[in-house]
Amino acid sequence: MSKQLFNKSDLPKKVFLSGADCFHLVLDKHAKKHGAGGNVMRKIFYFDRSLSFNKINSILSGSPVIYWLCNIKLVSGRFFGLPYWKYVDAGNQIVLQEHRSSIESDIPAVILKRDITVDSTRFIEADLVYYPSGRCAFVISWNHILLDAKGTTLLFEHLNQISEKKNQDPGIYFPGKEKRPAILSYIRNMYQVKKFVQVSARPPVSSVATTATKSGDGATRTKIISFTLDQTKKINDNAFTCGSRFGPTLYLVACCSHVVHFLNQQRNRAGDLWIPVPYDGRLRGAIGPLISNCVSFLFYRIPKAELIDLPQTVACLRTQMTAQIKEGIPQQYTMFLNMMRYAPLWLYYFLIYHTNKGVFASFLYTSTGDNFNELNSLFGEPIRNLHMIPALTFPPGLTFVFLKHDEVLHLNITYSPEIISDNELLLIEEKINQTLLANH
Repeated sequence: MSKQLFNKSDLPKKVFLSGADCFHLVLDKHAKKHGAGGNVMRKIFYFDRSLSFNKINSILSGSPVIYWLCNIKLVSGRFFGLPYWKYVDAGNQIVLQEHRSSIESDIPAVILKRDITVDSTRFIEADLVYYPSGRCAFVISWNHILLDAKGTTLLFEHLNQISEKKNQDPGIYFPGKEKRPAILSYIRNMYQVKKFVQVSARPPVSSVATTATKSGDGATRTKIISFTLDQTKKINDNAFTCGSRFGPTLYLVACCSHVVHFLNQQRNRAGDLWIPVPYDGRLRGAIGPLISNCVSFLFYRIPKAELIDLPQTVACLRTQMTAQIKEGIPQQYTMFLNMMRYAPLWLYYFLIYHTNKGVFASFLYTSTGDNFNELNSLFGEPIRNLHMIPALTFPPGLTFVFLKHDEVLHLNITYSPEIISDNELLLIEEKINQTLLANH
């Protein structure tokens, strides 16, 4: 066992769940109800040479954050109390497993199918996959209730600091003490946000899945599309030409919307689309926290009539984005989520599920932005490539994830085979390439 280079007494005994964390508890309950998806996120790092098992195990075991993630349990809020993570210090270490694959860059199914539930002993896991070429992959998996995309960026920076033997203050990685809420303001805000979301998501909304859809074997499948440097530049240029002035996000959302609209047309189910898009709620320039989700949402409703061409769709999205940011919707939604922490999980789920008539979204979209673009090394070793496999919410059972690394864009299409057939996946892949790289 590796020698620990941190003081356990510095680790927090109790960390309250954020509002976004509790929302992921609702998604976890949703996944269990449908027997599909789950709440596990995975990052895959590819290296040009084999990493030393002992070296990686030593670095992981030397992390106070990872040790904390391996020694906590969820305590549900009682009598409208806040749920929290209790540090139990059971002496659990992260388990690093070795695998060998004869297929280059392949990640064994035993890793991808492994679940990490709210009842698990550890909330983070790691794997090393070795290939005949001498290359390898490092896979880290965690329960999404605990970390968001930005949090994992901070985690990898933290691991790099350990590998470089730099001193760190574990306290900056955990949430600070919350201000006492103004209950009346929270209640008033809750009704305002609830009304906004109900209007935004009002039926009829066309989804890739119907509320009657049932899961089969609960499988999650992925398809990764990697673009070249020239193609990435073309996509960025297209985004600007089509009116996406604050980075390519609105263009990427519009392209995915056109693809889903095309798919729904093939199924004779085309209609308005409703998409919640994650919005980082951290203060500008903040370095933490690492633990807990600090994500709010922007909500986009795209009428069928606005899905004729991409500039039109981008303009529709831009108008909504500008209005919501001006009105403070992301901050208000964070307040709403924080207030909902006081509700028992069954009531929370009932309110969310029935507000949206069982449809969480037409499809799901997320992007890591530039969070991983300049992450060039891990454990002191150059990274050849980087991919992310998100947790799949079912229904809708289709998620588009954009990740940028070393100035190159990657798209991971994560889907349920109960929602997207093999032929439809080929259609989606062809259509998304055509749409992103079209001449405008």
